[in-house]
Amino acid sequence: AIVQTVRDLQYPFLNGFSSSTPSSHGSGIYVEGEDERLLEPEMVHDFKETSIARGAVLQKDAVTVMVLNAIDPFVYTPSEHGVKEMFHATYFHVKVFNINLKEKFTKKNVIIISNYFKFKGILEINEASSVFEAGPDQKIEVFNSLIRKASKPPQISDFHKYGPGAVIYGLFTLHKKKVNPKNTIYEIKDDDKNNIEVLGNGKWYNINCEEGDKFRLFCFQLKTIDKQLKLVCGDHSFIKGNLPKEPSKVEGHHRDPIQVMVLKVTEPFTYDLIDGKRMFHATVATETEFFRVKVFETALKNKFIPQKIIAISDYFGANGFLEIYGASCVSDANVNQTMVISNTLRRRANGTPKIKDLFSQIKGTYVNGEFVVTKKNERGDFIYYGIEDDTGKMEVVVYGRLTSINCEPGNKLRLVCFELTSREDTWQLKSVRHSYMQVKTKH
Repeated sequence: AIVQTVRDLQYPFLNGFSSSTPSSHGSGIYVEGEDERLLEPEMVHDFKETSIARGAVLQKDAVTVMVLNAIDPFVYTPSEHGVKEMFHATYFHVKVFNINLKEKFTKKNVIIISNYFKFKGILEINEASSVFEAGPDQKIEVFNSLIRKASKPPQISDFHKYGPGAVIYGLFTLHKKKVNPKNTIYEIKDDDKNNIEVLGNGKWYNINCEEGDKFRLFCFQLKTIDKQLKLVCGDHSFIKGNLPKEPSKVEGHHRDPIQVMVLKVTEPFTYDLIDGKRMFHATVATETEFFRVKVFETALKNKFIPQKIIAISDYFGANGFLEIYGASCVSDANVNQTMVISNTLRRRANGTPKIKDLFSQIKGTYVNGEFVVTKKNERGDFIYYGIEDDTGKMEVVVYGRLTSINCEPGNKLRLVCFELTSREDTWQLKSVRHSYMQVKTKH
Protein backbone atom coordinates (compact mmCIF):
# COMPACT_ATOMS: atom_id res chain seq x y z
CA ALA A 1 0.00 0.00 0.00
CA ILE A 2 1.63 3.18 -0.96
CA VAL A 3 0.57 6.68 -0.11
CA GLN A 4 2.00 10.13 -0.29
CA THR A 5 0.90 12.88 2.10
CA VAL A 6 -2.78 12.42 1.49
CA ARG A 7 -5.45 14.90 2.55
CA ASP A 8 -8.60 12.92 2.19
CA LEU A 9 -9.73 9.62 0.80
CA GLN A 10 -13.19 8.17 0.59
CA TYR A 11 -12.69 4.88 -1.27
CA PRO A 12 -9.06 3.80 -0.92
CA PHE A 13 -9.96 0.20 -1.62
CA LEU A 14 -11.79 0.75 -4.88
CA ASN A 15 -10.46 1.41 -8.35
CA GLY A 16 -13.83 1.27 -10.04
CA PHE A 17 -15.50 4.50 -8.94
CA SER A 18 -14.89 7.79 -10.67
CA SER A 19 -15.79 11.38 -10.10
CA SER A 20 -16.11 13.70 -13.07
CA THR A 21 -15.19 16.64 -10.85
CA PRO A 22 -12.24 16.03 -8.56
CA SER A 23 -12.71 17.27 -5.03
CA SER A 24 -11.18 16.73 -1.63
CA HIS A 25 -14.18 14.61 -0.71
CA GLY A 26 -14.20 12.53 -3.87
CA SER A 27 -12.74 9.13 -4.56
CA GLY A 28 -9.23 10.23 -5.40
CA ILE A 29 -5.96 10.69 -3.60
CA TYR A 30 -4.58 14.18 -3.16
CA VAL A 31 -0.82 14.40 -3.48
CA GLU A 32 0.88 17.34 -1.81
CA GLY A 33 4.01 18.97 -3.12
CA GLU A 34 5.06 21.35 -5.85
CA ASP A 35 2.92 19.43 -8.32
CA GLU A 36 -0.31 19.10 -6.36
CA ARG A 37 -2.82 16.94 -8.17
CA LEU A 38 -5.46 14.29 -7.80
CA LEU A 39 -4.74 10.66 -8.55
CA GLU A 40 -8.27 9.69 -9.43
CA PRO A 41 -9.58 6.13 -9.59
CA GLU A 42 -11.46 5.58 -12.84
CA MET A 43 -13.98 3.03 -13.93
CA VAL A 44 -12.68 -0.33 -15.08
CA HIS A 45 -9.28 -2.00 -14.89
CA ASP A 46 -8.75 -4.35 -17.84
CA PHE A 47 -7.70 -7.94 -17.15
CA LYS A 48 -5.04 -8.33 -19.84
CA GLU A 49 -2.40 -11.01 -20.16
CA THR A 50 0.28 -8.36 -20.66
CA SER A 51 2.00 -6.95 -17.60
CA ILE A 52 1.17 -3.30 -18.25
CA ALA A 53 -2.41 -2.72 -19.33
CA ARG A 54 -3.04 -1.40 -22.83
CA GLY A 55 -3.86 2.28 -22.66
CA ALA A 56 -1.84 2.92 -19.52
CA VAL A 57 -0.26 6.38 -19.39
CA LEU A 58 3.44 6.73 -18.63
CA GLN A 59 4.13 8.99 -15.63
CA LYS A 60 7.69 10.33 -15.95
CA ASP A 61 7.62 12.76 -13.03
CA ALA A 62 8.93 11.49 -9.71
CA VAL A 63 6.55 11.14 -6.79
CA THR A 64 7.45 10.49 -3.15
CA VAL A 65 5.33 7.89 -1.40
CA MET A 66 5.18 5.87 1.80
CA VAL A 67 4.66 2.11 1.70
CA LEU A 68 1.81 0.98 3.93
CA ASN A 69 1.74 -2.69 3.00
CA ALA A 70 2.89 -5.14 0.35
CA ILE A 71 2.38 -8.86 -0.18
CA ASP A 72 4.97 -11.44 -1.19
CA PRO A 73 5.62 -11.96 -4.91
CA PHE A 74 3.54 -14.59 -6.70
CA VAL A 75 3.41 -16.19 -10.15
CA TYR A 76 0.52 -14.67 -12.05
CA THR A 77 0.90 -16.33 -15.44
CA PRO A 78 3.28 -18.69 -17.24
CA SER A 79 4.93 -17.56 -20.47
CA GLU A 80 7.10 -19.02 -23.19
CA HIS A 81 10.12 -17.53 -21.43
CA GLY A 82 9.22 -19.00 -18.05
CA VAL A 83 6.97 -17.74 -15.31
CA LYS A 84 5.97 -14.13 -14.70
CA GLU A 85 5.96 -12.82 -11.16
CA MET A 86 4.55 -9.72 -9.49
CA PHE A 87 3.34 -8.43 -6.15
CA HIS A 88 0.63 -6.06 -4.98
CA ALA A 89 1.13 -3.04 -2.77
CA THR A 90 -2.00 -1.68 -1.17
CA TYR A 91 -4.11 0.34 -0.02
CA PHE A 92 -3.53 2.92 -2.72
CA HIS A 93 -3.26 0.24 -5.28
CA VAL A 94 -0.01 -0.60 -7.01
CA LYS A 95 1.00 -3.53 -9.18
CA VAL A 96 4.74 -4.19 -9.16
CA PHE A 97 6.00 -6.39 -11.99
CA ASN A 98 9.67 -6.22 -10.96
CA ILE A 99 9.98 -8.47 -7.92
CA ASN A 100 13.56 -7.29 -7.33
CA LEU A 101 11.96 -4.16 -5.89
CA LYS A 102 10.28 -6.09 -3.09
CA GLU A 103 12.86 -5.08 -0.48
CA LYS A 104 12.06 -1.42 -1.13
CA PHE A 105 8.34 -2.03 -0.57
CA THR A 106 8.58 -2.55 3.16
CA LYS A 107 6.11 -1.12 5.62
CA LYS A 108 6.55 2.62 6.33
CA ASN A 109 9.48 2.88 3.92
CA VAL A 110 9.51 6.19 2.00
CA ILE A 111 10.42 5.77 -1.65
CA ILE A 112 10.55 7.89 -4.81
CA ILE A 113 9.06 6.39 -7.97
CA SER A 114 9.11 7.60 -11.56
CA ASN A 115 8.57 6.21 -15.05
CA TYR A 116 5.60 4.23 -13.80
CA PHE A 117 2.28 3.70 -15.54
CA LYS A 118 -1.14 4.77 -14.35
CA PHE A 119 -4.23 3.07 -15.69
CA LYS A 120 -7.75 3.17 -14.33
CA GLY A 121 -6.56 4.42 -10.95
CA ILE A 122 -3.91 1.74 -10.45
CA LEU A 123 -0.19 2.48 -10.53
CA GLU A 124 1.85 -0.11 -12.43
CA ILE A 125 5.60 -0.45 -11.95
CA ASN A 126 7.76 -2.57 -14.26
CA GLU A 127 11.43 -3.19 -14.99
CA ALA A 128 11.85 0.22 -16.65
CA SER A 129 10.43 2.13 -13.69
CA SER A 130 12.70 3.88 -11.21
CA VAL A 131 12.31 3.25 -7.48
CA PHE A 132 14.70 4.81 -4.96
CA GLU A 133 14.67 5.17 -1.20
CA ALA A 134 14.03 8.74 -0.09
CA GLY A 135 16.73 10.69 1.70
CA PRO A 136 16.38 12.11 5.23
CA ASP A 137 15.12 15.45 3.87
CA GLN A 138 12.48 13.76 1.72
CA LYS A 139 10.56 11.93 4.44
CA ILE A 140 6.79 12.34 4.64
CA GLU A 141 4.25 11.72 7.36
CA VAL A 142 0.94 9.91 7.02
CA PHE A 143 -1.55 10.38 9.84
CA ASN A 144 -2.82 7.29 11.65
CA SER A 145 -6.41 8.37 11.02
CA LEU A 146 -5.77 8.23 7.28
CA ILE A 147 -4.09 4.83 7.52
CA ARG A 148 -7.09 3.50 9.43
CA LYS A 149 -9.42 4.91 6.78
CA ALA A 150 -7.30 3.39 4.04
CA SER A 151 -7.32 0.03 5.81
CA LYS A 152 -11.09 -0.10 6.16
CA PRO A 153 -12.54 -2.66 3.73
CA PRO A 154 -15.35 -1.75 1.31
CA GLN A 155 -18.97 -2.44 2.16
CA ILE A 156 -20.56 -5.04 -0.09
CA SER A 157 -23.83 -3.10 0.02
CA ASP A 158 -22.07 -0.32 -1.94
CA PHE A 159 -20.93 -2.56 -4.80
CA HIS A 160 -24.05 -1.89 -6.86
CA LYS A 161 -23.04 1.79 -6.96
CA TYR A 162 -19.76 0.90 -8.64
CA GLY A 163 -21.25 -1.50 -11.17
CA PRO A 164 -19.69 -4.14 -13.44
CA GLY A 165 -16.05 -3.57 -14.27
CA ALA A 166 -15.07 -2.13 -10.92
CA VAL A 167 -12.02 -3.69 -9.29
CA ILE A 168 -12.26 -4.59 -5.63
CA TYR A 169 -9.64 -4.97 -2.92
CA GLY A 170 -10.49 -5.69 0.71
CA LEU A 171 -10.71 -7.95 3.73
CA PHE A 172 -13.78 -10.18 4.05
CA THR A 173 -15.01 -13.21 5.99
CA LEU A 174 -15.69 -16.54 4.29
CA HIS A 175 -19.28 -17.63 4.93
CA LYS A 176 -19.71 -20.62 2.60
CA LYS A 177 -17.66 -22.56 0.08
CA LYS A 178 -19.01 -24.66 -2.80
CA VAL A 179 -16.66 -26.64 -5.04
CA ASN A 180 -17.91 -27.15 -8.61
CA PRO A 181 -16.16 -29.11 -11.39
CA LYS A 182 -14.80 -25.95 -13.07
CA ASN A 183 -14.80 -23.34 -10.33
CA THR A 184 -15.25 -22.74 -6.63
CA ILE A 185 -17.84 -20.36 -5.26
CA TYR A 186 -16.73 -18.55 -2.11
CA GLU A 187 -19.52 -16.65 -0.42
CA ILE A 188 -17.98 -13.81 1.54
CA LYS A 189 -19.44 -11.34 4.02
CA ASP A 190 -18.41 -7.94 5.32
CA ASP A 191 -18.72 -6.55 8.85
CA ASP A 192 -22.36 -5.62 8.17
CA LYS A 193 -23.19 -9.23 7.17
CA ASN A 194 -23.82 -8.34 3.52
CA ASN A 195 -22.67 -11.06 1.16
CA ILE A 196 -21.45 -11.62 -2.40
CA GLU A 197 -20.10 -14.63 -4.31
CA VAL A 198 -16.48 -14.84 -5.44
CA LEU A 199 -15.82 -17.15 -8.40
CA GLY A 200 -12.40 -18.78 -8.19
CA ASN A 201 -10.70 -20.90 -10.83
CA GLY A 202 -7.13 -21.75 -11.78
CA LYS A 203 -4.90 -21.24 -8.75
CA TRP A 204 -7.94 -20.01 -6.79
CA TYR A 205 -9.87 -23.25 -7.32
CA ASN A 206 -10.71 -25.03 -4.05
CA ILE A 207 -8.13 -23.30 -1.89
CA ASN A 208 -7.65 -24.55 1.66
CA CYS A 209 -10.04 -22.52 3.82
CA GLU A 210 -12.82 -22.88 6.35
CA GLU A 211 -15.97 -21.00 7.25
CA GLY A 212 -15.04 -18.01 9.38
CA ASP A 213 -11.61 -17.55 7.79
CA LYS A 214 -10.57 -14.07 6.70
CA PHE A 215 -9.81 -13.37 3.04
CA ARG A 216 -7.95 -10.38 1.67
CA LEU A 217 -8.82 -10.00 -2.01
CA PHE A 218 -6.55 -8.20 -4.45
CA CYS A 219 -7.68 -7.07 -7.90
CA PHE A 220 -11.01 -8.92 -8.26
CA GLN A 221 -13.46 -7.61 -10.85
CA LEU A 222 -17.18 -7.06 -10.43
CA LYS A 223 -19.25 -8.76 -13.14
CA THR A 224 -22.95 -9.37 -13.64
CA ILE A 225 -23.63 -13.11 -13.90
CA ASP A 226 -27.18 -14.47 -13.90
CA LYS A 227 -28.40 -10.94 -13.14
CA GLN A 228 -26.32 -10.78 -9.96
CA LEU A 229 -23.08 -8.98 -9.21
CA LYS A 230 -20.23 -11.37 -8.51
CA LEU A 231 -16.49 -11.03 -8.06
CA VAL A 232 -14.33 -12.89 -10.57
CA CYS A 233 -10.59 -13.45 -10.67
CA GLY A 234 -8.22 -12.33 -13.41
CA ASP A 235 -4.54 -12.78 -14.23
CA HIS A 236 -3.41 -10.36 -11.53
CA SER A 237 -5.86 -11.43 -8.84
CA PHE A 238 -4.58 -12.69 -5.53
CA ILE A 239 -6.18 -14.08 -2.37
CA LYS A 240 -4.23 -13.71 0.81
CA GLY A 241 -5.55 -15.95 3.52
CA ASN A 242 -5.08 -13.70 6.49
CA LEU A 243 -4.66 -16.69 8.76
CA PRO A 244 -0.92 -17.21 8.99
CA LYS A 245 0.62 -20.45 10.19
CA GLU A 246 3.43 -18.58 11.92
CA PRO A 247 3.35 -15.70 14.41
CA SER A 248 3.75 -12.26 12.89
CA LYS A 249 7.19 -10.75 13.27
CA VAL A 250 7.57 -7.11 14.23
CA GLU A 251 10.86 -5.26 14.56
CA GLY A 252 11.75 -2.09 16.42
CA HIS A 253 9.90 0.28 18.72
CA HIS A 254 6.17 0.90 18.14
CA ARG A 255 4.27 3.59 20.03
CA ASP A 256 0.87 3.26 18.36
CA PRO A 257 -1.60 0.89 20.07
CA ILE A 258 -2.89 -2.34 18.59
CA GLN A 259 -5.96 -4.10 19.92
CA VAL A 260 -5.60 -7.83 20.49
CA MET A 261 -7.38 -10.71 22.16
CA VAL A 262 -5.45 -12.76 24.72
CA LEU A 263 -5.40 -16.45 23.75
CA LYS A 264 -2.88 -18.10 26.04
CA VAL A 265 -0.72 -17.09 29.03
CA THR A 266 1.96 -18.75 31.14
CA GLU A 267 2.41 -18.21 34.84
CA PRO A 268 5.02 -15.60 35.81
CA PHE A 269 8.46 -17.12 36.39
CA THR A 270 11.93 -16.01 37.43
CA TYR A 271 14.26 -16.04 34.44
CA ASP A 272 17.25 -14.42 36.19
CA LEU A 273 17.93 -16.14 39.52
CA ILE A 274 20.73 -13.75 40.51
CA ASP A 275 18.80 -10.49 40.11
CA GLY A 276 15.35 -12.02 40.65
CA LYS A 277 14.00 -10.79 37.30
CA ARG A 278 10.57 -12.12 36.39
CA MET A 279 8.39 -12.30 33.29
CA PHE A 280 5.62 -14.28 31.60
CA HIS A 281 4.76 -15.30 28.05
CA ALA A 282 1.49 -14.75 26.21
CA THR A 283 -0.07 -15.42 22.82
CA VAL A 284 -2.40 -12.73 21.48
CA ALA A 285 -4.23 -12.23 18.19
CA THR A 286 -6.09 -9.80 16.00
CA GLU A 287 -8.72 -11.15 13.62
CA THR A 288 -6.06 -11.78 10.97
CA GLU A 289 -2.75 -12.55 12.72
CA PHE A 290 -1.25 -13.67 16.00
CA PHE A 291 1.75 -12.62 18.06
CA ARG A 292 3.97 -14.07 20.74
CA VAL A 293 4.56 -11.68 23.61
CA LYS A 294 7.17 -11.40 26.35
CA VAL A 295 5.88 -9.40 29.31
CA PHE A 296 8.56 -8.16 31.71
CA GLU A 297 6.11 -6.40 34.03
CA THR A 298 4.41 -9.18 35.98
CA ALA A 299 1.84 -6.78 37.44
CA LEU A 300 0.22 -6.94 34.00
CA LYS A 301 -0.77 -10.57 34.56
CA ASN A 302 -4.27 -9.40 35.58
CA LYS A 303 -4.66 -7.80 32.13
CA PHE A 304 -3.63 -10.92 30.24
CA ILE A 305 -6.75 -13.00 30.81
CA PRO A 306 -7.73 -15.43 28.03
CA GLN A 307 -10.53 -14.08 25.80
CA LYS A 308 -9.98 -10.53 27.07
CA ILE A 309 -9.43 -7.72 24.54
CA ILE A 310 -6.61 -5.34 25.43
CA ALA A 311 -4.67 -2.52 23.78
CA ILE A 312 -0.87 -2.80 23.58
CA SER A 313 1.30 0.23 22.89
CA ASP A 314 4.89 1.41 23.28
CA TYR A 315 6.19 -2.12 22.68
CA PHE A 316 9.31 -3.48 21.05
CA GLY A 317 9.56 -6.15 18.38
CA ALA A 318 12.56 -8.48 18.47
CA ASN A 319 13.30 -12.06 17.38
CA GLY A 320 9.66 -12.83 16.61
CA PHE A 321 8.26 -11.51 19.91
CA LEU A 322 6.54 -8.37 21.10
CA GLU A 323 8.29 -7.20 24.26
CA ILE A 324 6.44 -5.21 26.94
CA TYR A 325 8.36 -3.53 29.74
CA GLY A 326 6.00 -1.10 31.48
CA ALA A 327 2.59 -1.28 33.11
CA SER A 328 1.42 1.72 31.06
CA CYS A 329 1.92 -0.25 27.83
CA VAL A 330 -1.28 -2.29 28.29
CA SER A 331 -4.81 -0.98 28.80
CA ASP A 332 -8.33 -2.37 28.67
CA ALA A 333 -10.12 -2.05 25.35
CA ASN A 334 -13.40 -0.20 24.99
CA VAL A 335 -16.16 -2.06 26.79
CA ASN A 336 -18.11 -2.33 23.52
CA GLN A 337 -15.12 -3.61 21.57
CA THR A 338 -15.69 -6.98 19.90
CA MET A 339 -13.24 -9.22 18.10
CA VAL A 340 -14.01 -12.48 16.33
CA ILE A 341 -11.04 -14.85 16.21
CA SER A 342 -11.72 -17.77 13.88
CA ASN A 343 -11.21 -21.33 15.11
CA THR A 344 -8.57 -21.81 12.43
CA LEU A 345 -6.50 -18.90 13.70
CA ARG A 346 -6.88 -20.07 17.31
CA ARG A 347 -5.65 -23.55 16.40
CA ARG A 348 -2.63 -22.17 14.60
CA ALA A 349 -1.78 -19.71 17.37
CA ASN A 350 -2.07 -22.30 20.14
CA GLY A 351 -0.97 -25.36 18.18
CA THR A 352 2.18 -27.45 18.21
CA PRO A 353 4.30 -27.63 15.05
CA LYS A 354 5.03 -31.02 13.54
CA ILE A 355 8.61 -32.12 14.14
CA LYS A 356 9.16 -32.80 10.44
CA ASP A 357 8.23 -29.17 9.72
CA LEU A 358 10.81 -27.94 12.22
CA PHE A 359 13.54 -29.53 10.10
CA SER A 360 12.77 -27.02 7.33
CA GLN A 361 12.84 -23.99 9.64
CA ILE A 362 15.91 -21.79 9.83
CA LYS A 363 18.23 -22.08 12.81
CA GLY A 364 17.46 -19.51 15.47
CA THR A 365 13.68 -19.89 15.13
CA TYR A 366 11.89 -19.88 18.49
CA VAL A 367 9.45 -22.73 19.01
CA ASN A 368 6.39 -23.21 21.24
CA GLY A 369 4.57 -26.50 21.58
CA GLU A 370 3.68 -29.61 23.57
CA PHE A 371 5.58 -32.83 22.95
CA VAL A 372 5.70 -36.34 24.42
CA VAL A 373 8.98 -37.18 26.18
CA THR A 374 10.40 -40.57 25.17
CA LYS A 375 13.77 -40.55 26.93
CA LYS A 376 15.91 -38.58 29.36
CA ASN A 377 19.68 -38.33 29.67
CA GLU A 378 21.53 -36.22 32.26
CA ARG A 379 25.06 -35.19 31.28
CA GLY A 380 26.91 -32.72 33.47
CA ASP A 381 24.96 -29.46 33.76
CA PHE A 382 22.61 -30.44 30.92
CA ILE A 383 19.54 -32.63 30.56
CA TYR A 384 18.76 -34.10 27.14
CA TYR A 385 15.16 -35.12 26.46
CA GLY A 386 14.02 -37.10 23.46
CA ILE A 387 10.67 -35.93 22.07
CA GLU A 388 8.62 -37.30 19.22
CA ASP A 389 5.33 -37.10 17.37
CA ASP A 390 3.89 -39.05 14.45
CA THR A 391 6.24 -37.29 12.01
CA GLY A 392 9.65 -37.58 13.64
CA LYS A 393 11.97 -37.25 16.62
CA MET A 394 14.02 -34.42 18.06
CA GLU A 395 16.22 -33.60 21.04
CA VAL A 396 15.49 -30.98 23.70
CA VAL A 397 18.49 -29.56 25.59
CA VAL A 398 17.85 -27.96 28.98
CA TYR A 399 20.33 -26.23 31.26
CA GLY A 400 20.38 -23.78 34.16
CA ARG A 401 17.21 -23.13 36.16
CA LEU A 402 15.06 -25.46 34.02
CA THR A 403 17.09 -28.54 35.06
CA SER A 404 15.34 -28.38 38.45
CA ILE A 405 11.98 -29.22 36.84
CA ASN A 406 11.20 -32.92 37.22
CA CYS A 407 10.24 -34.50 33.91
CA GLU A 408 10.26 -38.20 33.06
CA PRO A 409 9.60 -40.29 29.94
CA GLY A 410 5.88 -40.53 29.29
CA ASN A 411 5.23 -36.96 30.42
CA LYS A 412 4.04 -34.29 28.03
CA LEU A 413 6.36 -31.30 27.96
CA ARG A 414 5.13 -27.79 27.16
CA LEU A 415 7.93 -25.68 25.71
CA VAL A 416 7.80 -21.91 25.24
CA CYS A 417 10.57 -19.89 23.60
CA PHE A 418 12.99 -22.73 22.83
CA GLU A 419 15.57 -22.03 20.15
CA LEU A 420 15.88 -24.33 17.14
CA THR A 421 19.52 -25.28 16.58
CA SER A 422 21.65 -28.26 15.60
CA ARG A 423 24.72 -30.12 16.82
CA GLU A 424 26.59 -32.28 14.33
CA ASP A 425 23.75 -34.10 12.56
CA THR A 426 21.17 -33.71 15.34
CA TRP A 427 18.43 -31.08 15.42
CA GLN A 428 17.72 -29.65 18.86
CA LEU A 429 15.39 -27.36 20.75
CA LYS A 430 17.61 -25.54 23.23
CA SER A 431 16.53 -23.61 26.32
CA VAL A 432 17.58 -19.95 26.42
CA ARG A 433 17.36 -17.07 28.89
CA HIS A 434 13.60 -16.52 28.49
CA SER A 435 12.52 -20.14 27.99
CA TYR A 436 9.57 -21.55 29.91
CA MET A 437 8.91 -25.24 30.51
CA GLN A 438 5.90 -26.96 32.05
CA VAL A 439 5.42 -30.69 32.65
CA LYS A 440 2.03 -32.24 32.09
CA THR A 441 1.73 -35.65 33.72
CA LYS A 442 0.29 -38.32 31.44
CA HIS A 443 -2.78 -39.94 32.99
